[in-house]
Amino acid sequence: MAESIVVYAVSDMTGETVERIVRAASAQFAAGHVCIKVLCNASSAEQIVGFIRQQGDDNGPCAVFHTILAKRTREDLRNALQTLRIPSIDLLGSTAHVMAGLLGEEPQETPGLTIDDGAEPETFDLSGEA
Repeated sequence: MAESIVVYAVSDMTGETVERIVRAASAQFAAGHVCIKVLCNASSAEQIVGFIRQQGDDNGPCAVFHTILAKRTREDLRNALQTLRIPSIDLLGSTAHVMAGLLGEEPQETPGLTIDDGAEPETFDLSGEA
């Protein structure tokens, strides 16, 4: 097993959402074992893969987690990363896909929307439940 890994947090916007998720997961591992590189304002799979290759991380243990909005870019990125045998997780697309199936409608794919534009959640504290 690797002593350390590189994790790319990739977004076609600011990268704040994907960074927070990846940082939360990395907290479960010893300090220094996970190196996070945030790529924001990404516009194509070629751009993302080119950057990873330029960094030399395509030869070592790395993964890509992303919140890419455009379906075509997500598909292109998935295919390119599979070719390089780099594991990846589509955090936003997978979530929107499940919601779309339940709602029977396609997501807007509108750039620039944030969590403030989404549904307001109800929060329930289960710490006192048996």
